[in-house]
Amino acid sequence: MVRVLHCDDSPSFRALIRAELEDDADIEIVAEAGDIDGAVSLAEQTRPDIVLLDLLDSDRDAVTELAQVAPGVRVVVLSGHPREYGERRRGGAAAYVEKDAPIAELRETVLRVAGG
Repeated sequence: MVRVLHCDDSPSFRALIRAELEDDADIEIVAEAGDIDGAVSLAEQTRPDIVLLDLLDSDRDAVTELAQVAPGVRVVVLSGHPREYGERRRGGAAAYVEKDAPIAELRETVLRVAGG
């Protein structure tokens, strides 16, 4: 079972992703956060395998912060920004998925990244 924390500032988008991903028996959403501070705190508490992270227009290095509080966590950037913009800003994230990608692509990415 892949344990996922999802960080996005849109509660409705988080609910949509939860509904879609939890249809997969191999994925469990263990926490949701609306900002980076919440994601860092929840990552430390829940120790997810994967953090789905919206870029949230922040200059913070959220990937590094998450790795410091939850060693071994892998970050998948899930963003509405064009891939070129997101690729430049993703830092040490393991993967990048655009928000308008098919849900199957997101599922496959989560499972692939969790598998190493």
